[in-house]
Amino acid sequence: MKNYLDVEEGKNGWKRYLSTTILASAFMVLGSIIYIIADMVMVAADESGKSYFDFDSGVAVGINANLDFLLSHIVYICWIFGLWIGIRFIHKRKMKSLITANKRVNWKKVIWSFGAFSLLLIVSQLIDVVFNHSDYSWNHVSLKEYALLVLITLLLVPIQTTMEELFFRGLLLQWVSKKVKRPILLAIIVGLMFSIGHFANPEMNKSIILVD
Repeated sequence: MKNYLDVEEGKNGWKRYLSTTILASAFMVLGSIIYIIADMVMVAADESGKSYFDFDSGVAVGINANLDFLLSHIVYICWIFGLWIGIRFIHKRKMKSLITANKRVNWKKVIWSFGAFSLLLIVSQLIDVVFNHSDYSWNHVSLKEYALLVLITLLLVPIQTTMEELFFRGLLLQWVSKKVKRPILLAIIVGLMFSIGHFANPEMNKSIILVD
């Protein structure tokens, strides 16, 4: 069985991994800047005067939540484009090599894994609702706004999740595996990298250990 960590395709010295990591990260920063500018433009265009940009938290307050959610994916689109440039022109290989060493991605396994995870998530969520129902309440939003949110989520959130998988469990995992050969230690190291990248998320204020 081929192991996608033992990359045979392209050129994969540590300098190339470092260069691609820096390039992809630079594109992510660029996407963040574009996103912030877009939010500031929305605030400036708001004639009601109720919205404003919170420079301390770096977020726009009072603007259309769905549109803001939509614009936030500019970050991940830029990030994945930067990663593609690095893999294609620095490593001189295909993006598929970050996922599998086989000729094709096994979509049956992808779909099966997605289904299994979704089932476990739904079951655990229902159990939590039953035992902690007081923690939940109905959001009073219009059906139109909710339908738009669902559409944006289904179309764009996969870009975010795919990019994070390609970067952390693709590029960085392959890079670290060139020195670390023990699977458990490798998983811990890259898992910590993934966690550090999410320390700024608001849920981390609750419990870093439980969230991770």
